[in-house]
Amino acid sequence: MPPQTLWAEGPAGNRLHLTDWGGTGPGVLLLHGMGAHSGWWDPVVPLLPPGRRFVALDLRGHGDSAWTEPPAYMLDDYAADVEAVRAALGWASFDLAAHSLGARVALRYATGHGPRLRSLGLLDFFAADWHGRESGPVGRPPATYGDRDAILDRFRLQPAGTLLDAASLRQVGMKSVRQAPDGRWQWKFDWRALYPRQPWDPAEPSRAAVPTLLVRGEASLTMPRASFQSVLNALPDARGVQIPRAHHHITLDAPAETAGALASFWDSLS
Repeated sequence: MPPQTLWAEGPAGNRLHLTDWGGTGPGVLLLHGMGAHSGWWDPVVPLLPPGRRFVALDLRGHGDSAWTEPPAYMLDDYAADVEAVRAALGWASFDLAAHSLGARVALRYATGHGPRLRSLGLLDFFAADWHGRESGPVGRPPATYGDRDAILDRFRLQPAGTLLDAASLRQVGMKSVRQAPDGRWQWKFDWRALYPRQPWDPAEPSRAAVPTLLVRGEASLTMPRASFQSVLNALPDARGVQIPRAHHHITLDAPAETAGALASFWDSLS
């Protein structure tokens, strides 16, 4: 059965878009990274074993979820949306798997709502301060383009490293743009949501008292080996996996290996 679209409401009345892959059994919520959307999980979910219900969330200001006015894109804001989604889905407890910015959100959620979580999967994230990493002015008016090819020609992964070929990368790009009411094309994220000015707390992983899987792409520059080891050591109950050859965007670079790592982790907790 193809995935279904669901909608939920965040605590600020913000509309949240969900992709429900169906299935019966324990619920798993999937979070994506900065400037991305729930489609980053599309290559992975079909490779996961049955017996769970997989739901992917577009974070606020990303994908088809609403942008917030005034802009509210701090980790606590995102974590509050996760709790609202959990309640809307009727899950007493659930597994949370998240990539990049989503992993930072998942960590924040775990420190405030740990009893709601059965497990945590943290995939290749930047364990340092975001401030100063901007590639351009945050909050600038969104660029628009006259036709879809023009905007797709500008599409790049950030960071750029990937194992995807050009055709596959363009497919990702096609799901990352939309046509505005005036007929022009724009990116499916709010520029103001990029690089929230929130410092990294090295002690935060130590407060995530839930079984955790930490996954790193072996070629990732976002989570260097030393950073991976530091976070792994700080987590109270964790195991680590490094995926050969994969860059930061491991759900795109290595969907089978990502699915296998998550499935093995969940099986070990049964």
